[in-house]
Amino acid sequence: MKRTLSLMTLFLALAPALAGASGADGGDRGGEAAWQAVPGGPFRSAVRFEEAAGTVPVASYALMARPVSNAEFAAFVARQPQWRRDRVPAVFASPGYLGHWARADAPGEGVDPDAPVVHVNWFAADAYCREQQARLPTFLEWEYAAAADATRHDARQDRAWRMRQVSDGTPHALDAAPQSPANAYGIHGLHGAHWEWSEDFASLLGEGDRRGQEDGERLRYCGATALAFNDPGDYGVVKRFVLLSALQPGATLGNLGFRCARSQP
Repeated sequence: MKRTLSLMTLFLALAPALAGASGADGGDRGGEAAWQAVPGGPFRSAVRFEEAAGTVPVASYALMARPVSNAEFAAFVARQPQWRRDRVPAVFASPGYLGHWARADAPGEGVDPDAPVVHVNWFAADAYCREQQARLPTFLEWEYAAAADATRHDARQDRAWRMRQVSDGTPHALDAAPQSPANAYGIHGLHGAHWEWSEDFASLLGEGDRRGQEDGERLRYCGATALAFNDPGDYGVVKRFVLLSALQPGATLGNLGFRCARSQP
């Protein structure tokens, strides 16, 4: 955990330079991205944040209607070539970073340009959102929007709908098909075939609870995670919480992408 935080602290210090090294003007780059407003309100999370078992306030925010695509990330790499896989600073590089792309600067013909970009680490996802004058969503913001189905802002009492979330992160997920309908906020793919980075993934569990700790007691992670939930039956949330809690910021996965959020005035 200490190494995770030190790397993230270093990145946050260098982020303005990394985001603007190509000479871009830093303006809004999201002309083609659709954003949806998400009105805030009280929310009872499936996760117990700092022992808060009741409702917590969620401020209004905006979320990208779809995850960032291969084409969108390729355009970012063209604008910010320091994030090419052959130029990314070593401290922020990962062995699998954009490893599915045919070239360092483009996905190639074998990759769907409209599919969510994957094999992107937290550092690169955060840099992309910063360039969009945005940020990664917090886990609570993701969970709040993901509680909606196509017609209800909070569909979590529908057990059949929740049971279908067992397949989240796989090709059989509820929202895996490109033609899947948006939820009640107008947002697509929150229960799709791809997980998504959150801004605060590194703080979802305390230092003693994280997988990979150096004391060798890795199995304690699973028990500690179980204690962190108000509702362990909320499978879509539980699976993502467990996955993100186990990651380091340089990690990349073949089914891990991201989308950006913006705070509302």
